[in-house]
Amino acid sequence: MSKITTTHLTKLSRLSRRQSGLVIVAVAIIGTAAVVMTRAAGPLAMFEPETGSLSGGATTQSVTGASGSGVVKFAAATTPVPTPTPTACASGEIGTSPNCYPAPPAPAASGKSWKVSYSEEFSGTTLDTTKLSPCFDWNYGDCTGTFNQGRERYMPSQVRLSNGTAKLVAEPLSPPYASTGCYQGSCNYKAGLVSTARPRADNGSPYLFPFTYGYVESRMKYPATSGFFTAFWMLPTDTSFSYRSEIDIVEILGGDPDTIFMTYHYNDRGQSYALNNGDNNNGACAVKDYSTDFVRFGVDWQPTYIAWYINGVKCGQFNGNSSTIENGPMQIILHMMVDNNWERSWGLTLPSLDLTRQLEVDYLRIYQQQ
Repeated sequence: MSKITTTHLTKLSRLSRRQSGLVIVAVAIIGTAAVVMTRAAGPLAMFEPETGSLSGGATTQSVTGASGSGVVKFAAATTPVPTPTPTACASGEIGTSPNCYPAPPAPAASGKSWKVSYSEEFSGTTLDTTKLSPCFDWNYGDCTGTFNQGRERYMPSQVRLSNGTAKLVAEPLSPPYASTGCYQGSCNYKAGLVSTARPRADNGSPYLFPFTYGYVESRMKYPATSGFFTAFWMLPTDTSFSYRSEIDIVEILGGDPDTIFMTYHYNDRGQSYALNNGDNNNGACAVKDYSTDFVRFGVDWQPTYIAWYINGVKCGQFNGNSSTIENGPMQIILHMMVDNNWERSWGLTLPSLDLTRQLEVDYLRIYQQQ
């Protein structure tokens, strides 16, 4: 083996200064027939030929052995990157980090626990149509018309995402859209809607997330303006449109923002349970204007009961069995109506036909027990 000169070491030093992760140095000592191989790893690791030392925060490994052929071969050393170990979520949360969610306020059955089976956090800039449709269940290519003789025509353009929330915007539509479904045959508002309905009713597409039983919650900010009606509800996934039940998680008249109507319709929607005992009554939950900030609305739908929640507080419960409580898959609908027949009958219509308002939605989640 030939002697490694100072010139060789200087070249190695220059090479090491160009590397940020790995330096390998070989030194031959004449007379002892030994080979020393040094590996150095670390940011800006360098070998200093004048002092024979390593610098730059390097760590070293040395191996000695007899020289034979006079050739020293270098093999790059690699350090395996450890796989991050999933960490537990904080107290009061469920899931596995980084996918942690607040646990629902509803208790799980004995021996069971909650899991998040569906989550839309609206973190993008456009609606994820694999999770939500901007139309209702009866979309045959022209999205969806109004409900209950309102003024609105639902259009995908009215669902807008930014800064981590979805904005379901209701604003004047010009020129108006002629439809017998709208009030006085004219839809003079356009509005936003999201649902887990099938994207189209005429092409065999499936419902986006049919589910049976669970706790459903959305955090939203609704407008307290007369004429704007907030609705967060559930229907069976029935392609014949024969909806035998309906769970109204939330119905809010903008001109009466203190009352959160919570209702269950069953037996082909011929019977109803209303949690609210009249106006200005929210069961066990406070009567106040929740529109001043974001508020969490939820419902716990199980085989023997349906319970409603506001900001984690249980407002009331309907108790039943397989003959009264829906036991098949359902879909979720979230939107605003404009001047529907309920609002007109209460005298809570739009004060002006040029107003624009939005329902802002932070998330939509479905928890189920396992």
